[in-house]
Amino acid sequence: MNFRQALVLLACCCLWAAPGFSQAAAPDPAFQRVPFDQWLQEGAQGPFHWSARVGRSVLSNQQRLRTRVEVTVDGSDLASRLGGGYLVMMVQFEDADHRIYQTHRGLDLQQLSKEAVKSEIVYTQDVFVRPGDYRVGIAIFDSKTMEHGATVKTLHVSPPRNDALPDAWLDLPAVEFVPAMDVPESLYLPTSGARLRLPVESRRPLHIELMMNASPVRSQEGLHSGPANNRYLIELLPALKVMSQLRARNGGMRVSLFDLTRRQVVFEQTLLGRDRPGELSRPGELSRPGELRWMRLRRGLGAANPGSIDVRALANRAQNAQFFVEQIRERILKPAEAEAEAESGKPLRIGIVLSGPMGFESGEDQSPIVFDQPSEYKLYVFRHHMLPPPQPVILRGRRVVPLSPRFQEPLDSLVSLIKPLRPRVFDIYNPAQFRKALAAMLDEISRL
Repeated sequence: MNFRQALVLLACCCLWAAPGFSQAAAPDPAFQRVPFDQWLQEGAQGPFHWSARVGRSVLSNQQRLRTRVEVTVDGSDLASRLGGGYLVMMVQFEDADHRIYQTHRGLDLQQLSKEAVKSEIVYTQDVFVRPGDYRVGIAIFDSKTMEHGATVKTLHVSPPRNDALPDAWLDLPAVEFVPAMDVPESLYLPTSGARLRLPVESRRPLHIELMMNASPVRSQEGLHSGPANNRYLIELLPALKVMSQLRARNGGMRVSLFDLTRRQVVFEQTLLGRDRPGELSRPGELSRPGELRWMRLRRGLGAANPGSIDVRALANRAQNAQFFVEQIRERILKPAEAEAEAESGKPLRIGIVLSGPMGFESGEDQSPIVFDQPSEYKLYVFRHHMLPPPQPVILRGRRVVPLSPRFQEPLDSLVSLIKPLRPRVFDIYNPAQFRKALAAMLDEISRL
């Protein structure tokens, strides 16, 4: 093999090995190297025993409609192919306007073990889609022999029934491939720049305080350490990203993460207006205008790690609840009092708390917040639950509510701390409830 042939082989290996994504105006280069459209027209099964399916769309925690393409290959078909080349899976979406979206992923047959081919090989690709009709082309092939199979599926995506936020998806692409990531990136999706349309309309200036409780709940013994320690992050991180896309025409937003176990604000960033970042990014830290800086946010999540609470934090935990009370006072009540003397343009302060049910240890100071001066504010609590609401059953003639044997949510003590402020509390058990609660909050604010 000469040098030029070696370079071509290396380029092809890199092309098939790395997953590729495209927008409508930028086709995936991998598709230019094979007669993909011809394969779809032929629709041959090829030498593989394989199947493909496109799942129905469901509303995700990111408030996007999400579907999944799944390709299953009989591993025994790959036994004779081990040692060289790639098994490449290619997916193409075509929307009603004939715009094309493409992605591919390669399975290195040199790295695949003999044990692995004794079972099925499953490739999955999650996709965000807007309501509409799609033609989905799927192909697999051996990059060494070019043996291939292809099929075409159709997908109809319906909007949610009685959608509370029908315009939220208007600025989104029709198709967006979701990259495979580890937690917590898979929850926040920092590489996605698509933005929901969530205007906050009001007759007066607004200042929004978006606050997330990143603390682990009391009953979470045995969780792994690291940024994914708090199982409520599965709900809270996507909700935080959605809420950070709220845009007030006249006002701004400050986003904060609290670690109540250490009594620290582990992340804070100000967003101003529709598209202006409140602060400059640090050198080497990329962020789009008006978006949260993910690396700083991730470090904050890592700081809220229940596996590394120091002795000093444990010694003073009697003040954990009051730390939350003081944060609410500083961000909602005191600024409003200071602004009361302003002649005009006094902003209405909107407080939004994202949290799971939070329990405190016995002996902690759980005195509710006290305030003695009138302030203009609105406070909302989005209380996310990991378990469905308990359903009562009849047992031996008595009506009882069973508890989960694996994980029990603590009784929430967080809302009682701010009950004197009369917050509006939304209990969230699924993405549809979050969507309705978000719409209800925006509607209430628009009438203030």
